[in-house]
Amino acid sequence: MNRPSLEAVVLYLDDDGIRHLSPHGRQTVRVPWDPELDPHEVIVDAVAEFGLLPIMVHSTSWRVVRPQILLTFLVAVEPPVHVPDTFEVELVTRAELARARATGPAPQVHLPQVVEHGLRHLAWLVREDEAIHEALADWTRALSGYEPEPFRAFGRDPGS
Repeated sequence: MNRPSLEAVVLYLDDDGIRHLSPHGRQTVRVPWDPELDPHEVIVDAVAEFGLLPIMVHSTSWRVVRPQILLTFLVAVEPPVHVPDTFEVELVTRAELARARATGPAPQVHLPQVVEHGLRHLAWLVREDEAIHEALADWTRALSGYEPEPFRAFGRDPGS
């Protein structure tokens, strides 16, 4: 298996809601990860290279994509004065979560499901974690509809 890679799902808040910024033709900003470096710092640097100002970075999930582990981070940025020419913007919409067994991954995981999962977690953190609350104080209303829910995936017992 190849070295893990990092991906940033870049989000910002405007009057219409949460927006997703992505490079043309790609859904995320992907970078290789050198395990000697802090992955959060690598993500901050990668996003900042596009002239965007990260205000919050949160590791939200991981998955196997082709023979590689991909660590996903939600990155909230200040609303850009100018969207980079090489980026697209879309309004984030709700998605069903990817469901699986209790001991294995969902057969398919799509980025909107990853974003949904991450935003549900941020909705909880903005209430429970002081640093996230301060960084995302303006996001409280936009996140209010996202609710974490209990684990629902049950399959075979381990070892059976």
